[in-house]
Amino acid sequence: MQLMVVDDSALVRERLADLLSGIAGVQRVLQADSGQRALELLGGDTTGAMRFVVLDIEMPGESGLQLLRRIKDRRSDVRIAMFTQHANSQHRARGLDGGADYFFDKSSDIEQLETVVRQLVAQFDCPAP
Repeated sequence: MQLMVVDDSALVRERLADLLSGIAGVQRVLQADSGQRALELLGGDTTGAMRFVVLDIEMPGESGLQLLRRIKDRRSDVRIAMFTQHANSQHRARGLDGGADYFFDKSSDIEQLETVVRQLVAQFDCPAP
């Protein structure tokens, strides 16, 4: 299974990529620093291997909430987790109403994010390398 982490912070992207790539069955973790780059990477996935996107809300230019809708319009099969410092109830409601499958707080929900990735690997029957 392939994943993508979309966040304007290189540190956050790299830490999440390191963490998630260590899960058995995750073959590749792509990284994007903007909505435009995320859509380019998603468009390059001609085999449908991309199954999960971890998406920040606050990014320069296009917000994660705007990008969420664009991704779902192009690939409704991709699961999306909003992963943000802005985990208030208003953002949570907007994210989930906009099509996010999961909503996590960066400061406290990292274990839940790992659990979801493990569940998706099992659901999509992704073999360990």
